[in-house]
Amino acid sequence: MEGNLFTIFATLFNFVILLLILKHFLFDRVNKVIDNRNSDVRDTIFDAENKMLEAKKLKESYDEQIANLENEGREIVREAKLKADAQAKDILQEAENKTAMLIGQTEAEIERLKKKSLEELRQEIGALAIFAAEKILEKELDHKEQQAVIGKIIDETGSSKWQN
Repeated sequence: MEGNLFTIFATLFNFVILLLILKHFLFDRVNKVIDNRNSDVRDTIFDAENKMLEAKKLKESYDEQIANLENEGREIVREAKLKADAQAKDILQEAENKTAMLIGQTEAEIERLKKKSLEELRQEIGALAIFAAEKILEKELDHKEQQAVIGKIIDETGSSKWQN
């Protein structure tokens, strides 16, 4: 059993030396690589979280800008509608004013033509009365002859002789 005990101690001694050699040459380097990898992963996750927060802030900023632009667009449309309504009202008012002015001018022209026609009619009636008086004075007539002369005068007034 002495040989076995020595073999066990020698194997344990060799195992410990192997562990020390592996620790010195391999474990420290493997741990260092693992630590570096963990550090890189942590840095990458940290950067990703920062970029995610930054992206959320940008998204919120863009959403706010879009909302502001939509509000500005609505305001522009509302103002344009108000201006269009005001212009339409002005155009209608101007058209009503021109219509009223034209109606007034037309009524004045009608009144002027009416007065002119009445004056011409008075002159015609005066001329007709003078003509009738001349015809009546040319001879003394009885009632039947007067009616005949008046009918003749009326017929003559329809002819081109009395028209201007």
